[in-house]
Amino acid sequence: MKVDYSKIRLDDTQKQVIRKTIFENKYIPIEPYSRQLYAIADKSKRKLIGGSAYSGKSILGSVLALQHFEVPNYRCLILRSTYDNVTATGGIVDYIDEWIKPFDHVEHNQSKRCFINTETNAKIYYSYMLLEKDKEKFKSRAYHKIIVDEASEFFKVNLQFLNRSLRPTQGLSHFPLALYYISNPAAAEGSSYLNEKFVKGPYPFYEMNFWHNPYIDRKDYLETLKELSKADYQFQMGNWDYEVQEGDIFDYDLIESHTISKNEYDEMLTEQEILQQVITWDVAATESKNADFTAWSLSTVFKGKVAAIHNQDSTQKRPGKLENKMMSVMDSYSEYENWIEQQPAAAGKIVKKYWANEFKDYNPRFIRVPKSKLIRASRTVRGINKGKVLFVRGKWLKKFIKQAVKFPVEKIVGDDESTHDDRVDSVSLLHEGLYPQVSKSTLRKRKKR
Repeated sequence: MKVDYSKIRLDDTQKQVIRKTIFENKYIPIEPYSRQLYAIADKSKRKLIGGSAYSGKSILGSVLALQHFEVPNYRCLILRSTYDNVTATGGIVDYIDEWIKPFDHVEHNQSKRCFINTETNAKIYYSYMLLEKDKEKFKSRAYHKIIVDEASEFFKVNLQFLNRSLRPTQGLSHFPLALYYISNPAAAEGSSYLNEKFVKGPYPFYEMNFWHNPYIDRKDYLETLKELSKADYQFQMGNWDYEVQEGDIFDYDLIESHTISKNEYDEMLTEQEILQQVITWDVAATESKNADFTAWSLSTVFKGKVAAIHNQDSTQKRPGKLENKMMSVMDSYSEYENWIEQQPAAAGKIVKKYWANEFKDYNPRFIRVPKSKLIRASRTVRGINKGKVLFVRGKWLKKFIKQAVKFPVEKIVGDDESTHDDRVDSVSLLHEGLYPQVSKSTLRKRKKR
């Protein structure tokens, strides 16, 4: 249920809590704005804090984690879908790590993934929960406060499971428990759950958008929004009612406006500095005739990290024959680097080990990618709009466009390649390799009193 801010009135007890745990908290060097303070003061056990990007959600998560860091035996858990995300620049853990540096009595134990206040034995843990089985790690653990960052990326069953870990501990049995889901909407299972339970359901939803945040450059962000695909724009704007439709990511005009002729490409080869040449592989070990394709894109990367994709192809082959086909392509373009997608978590490590062994003579590079193909594709659209990805006109381009303008497709037809996403994934892998995502946010120092 969306909270009506106009009807919120903090009582004296809430104001006192805010003053003592936020404004007078030595570990928190910033001063939250009004909507953030209302969410902090809320006494509900479960709540969703979400909306558009750049609304200050990560900073708020950091404030919430440190709010009771002086309370003896306090226990807090911060979660993201992957370990790389939970420790990423501009995330909750990154802010906490920066804020606690002036305090010698606070230890950041990276092996235990924990911030420890040695004076009070208060602990802030951080971890990840990508797969459904990952929830078992928290089966017997107890926390007073759980903060789930980018909760839309989680499985519904995992979001529900976390309620089991929200309970008192022996050292601090009378502490107000709180579970915070912090997230933009997304095309994911977790987003549907949050929409049902909070946005349209009985639990409080604190909507925060970039236009509510007085400490960012709104004009600059609005310019950024122009570079987004339709789907990414809706999610970044915090539209929880939006459902992705076919063709909402790429469009024909976008690709066409960033397509160059073969002659223009040849001129670039002779006149511009070449940084590298790359084959990006979206690999599918096909076990049946109707399974996915393995697609690869050939690109030349010029100075300024501008990539020109000049060819692309695909195949459906079973394991064994697939590796032979890939080696044949690698041999034909022996001067090219080979980039292969690296999936997150343990399964990704196993697959990486296999491909690294299979293609050890070709020195493949493994590119980490987000779990969501929509996120990858949306980032690629931004890169195309900035002129960082170009397409060289050729027969291959027609097949790519046919697939891209349908992306994402609800119903995949096995022998109709245009209903698959492998060619799109191969292109988005190139962009991820050239421009790894780094989160950005704005810190605001607390005003001196």
